[in-house]
Amino acid sequence: MSLYQGRALRPEARRPRGEGRLRRIATLLAAVVLLPVLIQAPWGAWRRQAFPVREIRVEGVRYLESAAVVTAAGLATGADLLGVDLDRARQALLLHPRVARARLERSLPYTLRVRIEERLPVLLVRHGTPWELDSTGVLLPPLAEGVVADVPMLTGLDLSDFPAGTQVRSAEVARGLAWIDALDSPELQLAGRVSEIDVAEGRWTSLTLMNGTRVRSSAWPPGVRALSALRVVLADLEQRGTVAEEVDLRFDQQVIVRPAKSPDVESARTS
Repeated sequence: MSLYQGRALRPEARRPRGEGRLRRIATLLAAVVLLPVLIQAPWGAWRRQAFPVREIRVEGVRYLESAAVVTAAGLATGADLLGVDLDRARQALLLHPRVARARLERSLPYTLRVRIEERLPVLLVRHGTPWELDSTGVLLPPLAEGVVADVPMLTGLDLSDFPAGTQVRSAEVARGLAWIDALDSPELQLAGRVSEIDVAEGRWTSLTLMNGTRVRSSAWPPGVRALSALRVVLADLEQRGTVAEEVDLRFDQQVIVRPAKSPDVESARTS
């Protein structure tokens, strides 16, 4: 008496020869019939109905408007969330002169997130009308006609021949950016007191302060010690209520102050 109880001895396991082949042929025929139907099915429309873009959240804007960022990226509500080409939208944003970095991501089920880092203006330059420069020398057109940031004007050069988005690498621009970086250091914070940086002369740089005082210095910014001395002198003049016509930093370890001429003395001289 055999103790083997494998499936081969069970009656239901014995199938007619050729049955497996017929099943494979039937499956293949079904796939051939259904494949064109599946290819032509409106999957995009179904996905758009299931996962439409209902909200586009823009983060990181300071000067730009959120609507302008969405337009620049070529995005719109109602699109298929899963079908949006995020890489293409990101590249479109990076072509905008005021966008330094961009990142896009989907937030299921209905939201697109757009995170940008704007180029922030640190200087104004002549471009017919005033345009702006960021800290890397990229040229920024005004957001609106006649509307520019409240930052110092870099004079002594004209950038009218450069299109928006150009990174200007001239020596004059490099000097201006170096001065802004030095004046805006945490220990000085003098950039807000400067209205103009003149780099027309190669031997020195002239700064015009908000009160009209002119500061003459070396072409490139001196060390923190000299600029700290300038800050001390300016604070002392303010405390005395005195306006200086010129402050000269071109001499080693010296700050020369030329007081503004009194209107009474000037009228006496001309009478």
